[in-house]
Amino acid sequence: MTAALARQQQLAERREEIVTRLHDEVERLRRGEIDLALDLVRHSLIRLHDQILRQAENVTGPLEVDELRTLLTALADEAADTVARTGVERYVPRPGDAFDMALQRPVGRAAADGPEADRTVARVVAAGFVQGERVVRKADVVVSRWEPDAP
Repeated sequence: MTAALARQQQLAERREEIVTRLHDEVERLRRGEIDLALDLVRHSLIRLHDQILRQAENVTGPLEVDELRTLLTALADEAADTVARTGVERYVPRPGDAFDMALQRPVGRAAADGPEADRTVARVVAAGFVQGERVVRKADVVVSRWEPDAP
């Protein structure tokens, strides 16, 4: 009986060692996956940093409004590309698209030109971002509303 209990104790200790080793291995793998994901973001942000500095070096004087708009748009596109490298895509509805509460957040209201334009996107204030079917951030839009004249 004592020998059987000792054997059971040894088996229990061995199982505990295996569970502890597997747990440690899972944690190490998890940390590795997180580091890989963060490295992707880090490298993309470093590229964005470098692009901003290159653009800053090319500025030789006051910028016209169109030049500044082009520069800032290029930087925003680079930032969106950085986000895209993580699997998240920019979503920009077009004016006239039907308002979609799942993908868009209303931040303003505009008068519609007719009943067919009711509840459509009048203007995009900020792009949204999606990852497959998951909405990371809804697009901020101004929604057209038709209000016929009251009798």
